[in-house]
Amino acid sequence: MKVVACTQPPQIRSRPEPCCYLCGCQGTIFYEGLHDKLFQAPGDWTFKFCPNPDCGLIWLDPIPVEEDIGEAYAKYYTHAETPTRQTGPTRVLRKGASVLLSLANPVHDERERLSLMHLDGVKPGKLLDVGCGNGVRLARLRALGWDVYGQDVDPVAVAYARESLGLETHLGQLEEMPFAEMSFDCITVNHVIEHAHDPVALLKECRRLLKAGGLMVIVTPNANSFAHKHFGACWRGLEPPRHIHVFSPKTLSAAATRAGLTVCCSRTTVANVTTFWRGSMTIRNGGKDTSNWISRSLTRVRALGYLYRSIFEHLRDTNSGEECVLLATH
Repeated sequence: MKVVACTQPPQIRSRPEPCCYLCGCQGTIFYEGLHDKLFQAPGDWTFKFCPNPDCGLIWLDPIPVEEDIGEAYAKYYTHAETPTRQTGPTRVLRKGASVLLSLANPVHDERERLSLMHLDGVKPGKLLDVGCGNGVRLARLRALGWDVYGQDVDPVAVAYARESLGLETHLGQLEEMPFAEMSFDCITVNHVIEHAHDPVALLKECRRLLKAGGLMVIVTPNANSFAHKHFGACWRGLEPPRHIHVFSPKTLSAAATRAGLTVCCSRTTVANVTTFWRGSMTIRNGGKDTSNWISRSLTRVRALGYLYRSIFEHLRDTNSGEECVLLATH
């Protein structure tokens, strides 16, 4: 009789994290029983909220252990293959719809600046992108004249950046990289700090690598955003278990200050509201998305309407943007 081994699906071990990372207060349950409906990481997850009025950090409790966190990225978007290029009438129609929607987008220029980490008007120098992913953003910064370097812990993403884009990217933890102290004129940390088990330690290492007077740009989802208030537990910015800490402008500034950085500017932006809206709608729909380009175009029109709602809210409350943007110096 042939015996067939039963293979168990991968799991992510976790450890308790009952107290706030920033101020030490005992957390209260914010959301519980959440699942990863976007990239199918295993487990169900709970977010805690810090009741301290001077803090308000949101974090996972229990928290994934560092040794297992790679399982949360097995199907992550940075692993996706480059889509097949459309040709003929379909490509023309899709391109036309995209151009029209871009022209109707009142934050098109702000979105473009954010995609360049607000460095389009800065004199180029030596730049490190922490958590560079597949290197697409880094390639755009290289085109602006920056001498670019990347770091990431995802071997698939790093391989793509090296082989397909010709970028100098390094695989491994930031503290393991072969960079000397004060090596860089600028360090960018785009949607990375929320993934870090120890955000202050990450920022301290960035500060060590940053030249005196150098610029650091940090972007992360905003816990106080209009879309978070609207979608609640389905908000795209939560993304358990990959997002370990969810920051607001206040808590992000606190982390940067604790790391020894001088905060120059802290603001929120609505530039990528439509991206967060689509992701939140997918989560609300149980992870189902449409592959029909016509349906996707109609969805983009609905997302544009939501963007206008977010813009009006942002005029009333400047802390309600979808992402925090923080500029700091050494």
